[in-house]
Amino acid sequence: MPSFKVTRKAQADLIAIGRFTLKEWGTLQRNNYLLQLDHCFSQLAENPEIGSACDFIAGGYRKFPQGSHLIFHKRGAKGVVEIIRVLHESVDVDSKF
Repeated sequence: MPSFKVTRKAQADLIAIGRFTLKEWGTLQRNNYLLQLDHCFSQLAENPEIGSACDFIAGGYRKFPQGSHLIFHKRGAKGVVEIIRVLHESVDVDSKF
C-alpha cells in the first residue's frame, strides 16, 4: 500500500486549519474536514501524479485542491509522497515557500 509523509510545516498547517475550523464551525465539522484531508493524502499516495505541476516553487512539486485548501506534495524517496504544505486557496503561495 502506498504511503505518505506529512512534513512539519504541513503538520503546523493542519493544526491551524483544525483550530480555525473548530472555532468557526465546531467539533464535528473540524473532524470531518481533517478526515477529508487525510483521505485526500491517501489518494495522493496512490496517484502521486494527480494535480498540477508547481515547478515554479521547486522541481517535482504538485498541488491538488481539497475543499478550500491546496495540498502541495511531491514524490519522495522510495515512492513515498511527501505532503509539503496545506494552504488556504486565498494565501499568497510564493510567501509560504
